[in-house]
Amino acid sequence: MHLASSGSIRFSAVTASLTALLFALPGRGQDKPAPADGIFVTVPNPINEGHLNQIKAHVEKQRTAPGRNVKKVVFDFNPDGKNAATELYGICADLADYIRSLVTNGVTPIAWVHGSVTRHTVLPVLACEDLTMASGSSIGQVWAADHPVPEHQTKHYLEMATPTRAGAVLKMIDKDVKLVRAKYKQADVYVDLRKVEGPGKDPAFADFIPTDRTPVLGPGIELYSVDQSFKFLRCSFQADSRADLKERYQLSELADKTGRIDGQPRGVRILIQGPINMPLKEQVRRQIESAKARRDKENTFFFVLESAGGDPQVAYELALALIELGSDPAYKAQTIAFIPDKAADLSIFLALACQEVFMYKGTDPQQEAVLGDFESYLGADPAKVRINVGNIRKALGDVAEKSQKGVPPILLDGLFDKNLKIVQATNAATGESRLMSEDELKGPAGKDWAERATIKPKGTLLKLNASLAKNLRLVQTTDNKDVTEVYAVYGLDAKTVRSAEPSWLDDFAAFLRRPGVSILLVIIGIAGLVLELKAPGLVVPGVIAAVCFILFFWAQTQLGGQLIYLAIMLFLLGLALLGVEIFLIPGFGVTGVSGIVLILAGLVLAGLDKAPESTNDWVDLVWRLMRYGLTMAGAVILAFLLSRFLPSIPYANRLMLRPPEDRADPDDPSSNLPGADAAAALLGQVGMTTSMLRPSGTAKFGDQYIDVVTEGEFIPPGTPIQVVEVEGNRIVVKKV
Repeated sequence: MHLASSGSIRFSAVTASLTALLFALPGRGQDKPAPADGIFVTVPNPINEGHLNQIKAHVEKQRTAPGRNVKKVVFDFNPDGKNAATELYGICADLADYIRSLVTNGVTPIAWVHGSVTRHTVLPVLACEDLTMASGSSIGQVWAADHPVPEHQTKHYLEMATPTRAGAVLKMIDKDVKLVRAKYKQADVYVDLRKVEGPGKDPAFADFIPTDRTPVLGPGIELYSVDQSFKFLRCSFQADSRADLKERYQLSELADKTGRIDGQPRGVRILIQGPINMPLKEQVRRQIESAKARRDKENTFFFVLESAGGDPQVAYELALALIELGSDPAYKAQTIAFIPDKAADLSIFLALACQEVFMYKGTDPQQEAVLGDFESYLGADPAKVRINVGNIRKALGDVAEKSQKGVPPILLDGLFDKNLKIVQATNAATGESRLMSEDELKGPAGKDWAERATIKPKGTLLKLNASLAKNLRLVQTTDNKDVTEVYAVYGLDAKTVRSAEPSWLDDFAAFLRRPGVSILLVIIGIAGLVLELKAPGLVVPGVIAAVCFILFFWAQTQLGGQLIYLAIMLFLLGLALLGVEIFLIPGFGVTGVSGIVLILAGLVLAGLDKAPESTNDWVDLVWRLMRYGLTMAGAVILAFLLSRFLPSIPYANRLMLRPPEDRADPDDPSSNLPGADAAAALLGQVGMTTSMLRPSGTAKFGDQYIDVVTEGEFIPPGTPIQVVEVEGNRIVVKKV
């Protein structure tokens, strides 16, 4: 009985084991479990507020996207394999808290360290659930001689470390830590001996039982290697590549954060110089499209900003285009702004639109690069400013919000408000730092805050030099005015970065838009047009006029404004009315005047990229009107002079195509126009045309050459005609 029971039990156990094994093996119709979605987020170095906002926005967008099941987020703390160290505690603490909040939402944050991670960048690494490290990497050394770690910050580190890593993490901050072996809930851990024994005993470590009181590490601040991290920091996996991470965590996707690239970076340098206007915008747009269309698909854009002034609306539109370039999911690209000198006023639109900003700092504070100086743009007296400052401020705020750089709004206010005083205040209780206005600091909101430094005093506009912008965590700085120094940050060699230059069409259009050249085109065009109308059949002046006007309007179309289409239509309508006046309606009246006015309007509007808004715009419009009005008058005078002297100019007189009958001696009295009585005597007589009547021209009656006009029809030379009407010296004929 006993044996039977024992055998039955053994048989049941074997059966259960085989059944479990069979269910564990993949069957013919059984699919493998689908891997979870993963996001790969590059954490820039050093971390600033803009990076934090960008990371949050991207993770939340992907996590809440329809059809997504994001369960794991891999944070790369060594972009491009470079060492990472952020000096500012506050921004790292915020990132650590956000990473920890992902855990409560069912997401596993994973830290990937493949370089050296020190200072406060360590804190968000500790906040991750899993730590993976590459060979040769290290983490630690939070404490620094010039920036010791206060007690409240240390508590935050220990909170993120959890009890099992608390002793090892404390060794990164306190050189006097005695790290020893201990038991904690049956697990082997390491703890600071001072926390469990002696006068510094901490009740929070009451469950830690030392098993060996011999310190395992020597004195000093610790920087843990990969092997030490496995031992002391519970490093879970060694991953030397993204592929290793993807395989380890069974991720279906390992997409980088918005604006970062996958694979090999390929760089292009684009110089943005001069006023930000429509020609510049179109030039930059073409350069970007050209880079994207290349076979190697350039994906790392370095925009060298040396521009100032221009049109705020154009600056806003170009900034949105740069933001779109850096956030296009179909074409992942990096956008970097580099400021070697002074990028005044509207250039800040473009700087904020880029993902990263580098400014030249150097060693001389007087030579530092400057960003956002609106002093000359707005003028010394704000009361006399003729532009809508509020609209510029609103547009700049919209760019800052869309780019997710986390620029404090009070800084944008300081660019335009001289009466605003901006201070950097510190909370004595928490150590938190914040930008505040003087009024806010003195009000209820500033109760627990104290002024630490003045960012912008009253009476001046805010100007962001390299030092100030870096202290405000807005930019990174370089000691070289050459952008090639920045290439290395993104793993690029200067020889491999292409310099995008304006095409020859851009240069040619810019040449034609020069005031002197555009005026010359109009003069030649008008003169050729008048000459062709005055002496029909020359052809060459008409062709030259057409070419000049085509070049003029084509160059203006490069401005990209909507007014150019209206200008072209008005110009063509003016030409049509002028033609009707000359060929169909005898004399010169309303139709002809309207034609001239419309031609002038078309020439003036062609040079505008927007409708006049401010006083300066209207002054510019009046100036253009006077310039082209005088140009047209001068061109008409030139045409009449040419028509008078062209027959006597060698070689040029060959352009005059007159029929043989029309070569009478101008000194012959018979060639003069008849008087009123003689003209009346011609009524009913038949003669022969000696030139083309369009509708006016010359005809021969007997031995006399008489100027005649038809009733509107065109009559070729050598055609019999008859006089049907005489009004004074005006002789009207028709074809017989």
